Amino acid sequence: MPAFKIRIGETLMALPVGQLDIGRNLDCWLTLDDELASRYHARLHIETTRCYVEDLGSRNGTFLNDLRLTGKRPLRVGDRIRIGREVLMYLGDEAAQDLAEEDDLKRTLAPGEDTRFPNLMGQLVAKSLRVGKIKDAERYAMALNNQLLATSVAVEHPAAQSCITCLLQLADKTAGGVWVDRVFRLFTHHGWVTDDEVLNAIRRVLDRIPRVPGTALKDYEMKLREMAAEGKELPPRLTQTIAELADTFALR
Repeated sequence: MPAFKIRIGETLMALPVGQLDIGRNLDCWLTLDDELASRYHARLHIETTRCYVEDLGSRNGTFLNDLRLTGKRPLRVGDRIRIGREVLMYLGDEAAQDLAEEDDLKRTLAPGEDTRFPNLMGQLVAKSLRVGKIKDAERYAMALNNQLLATSVAVEHPAAQSCITCLLQLADKTAGGVWVDRVFRLFTHHGWVTDDEVLNAIRRVLDRIPRVPGTALKDYEMKLREMAAEGKELPPRLTQTIAELADTFALR
């Protein structure tokens, strides 16, 4: 059975299956010493596969990710529950995390979309790399990469920025050219224009990688030439720089 958890400050608490009341009353599962909290303020509904939070008609309200809660809402990994002055972070467990990722991947990313999912995935990649869980980092990065290939977003979108960072972190950690290929595949697919910051990060990664498999480097060079022919204004020397990288690092 999954072991769901929440964090309150520096304290981790396991969530047993059942209905867990939170408030000032001493018979609550979690008693808060906070005059802003009601006697019975909120309730966690812990099931075998999912968790929910519900406000119990509290005077000052329960807030989920800074939005006042109405009704009963499912919890996803990284959700913040604010009750009075206390903030509880829902950590879930590994199984719950997978379910949350699957739910989030069904969403369409748009310029005004909630940025919690890409930010969370970026954090998961970085954390997995820190503790040497390369396979987990690859799984999280590919989930975000595949989502971006299935939708249309600008390069400035938080999901795009997070994904580029994740892929380059993996390339640097594993010295794997395939992750650089995936970066250029995204740029080609969306017609994104590479800025100096990303180009410099790619160059640093390529210092450790002898070759980049796949055709994405050459494809991106051709895409830039097409964009220029269509009148798209590009940074000076960008096409030439990409051509030089393709000549040096692309497999022939």
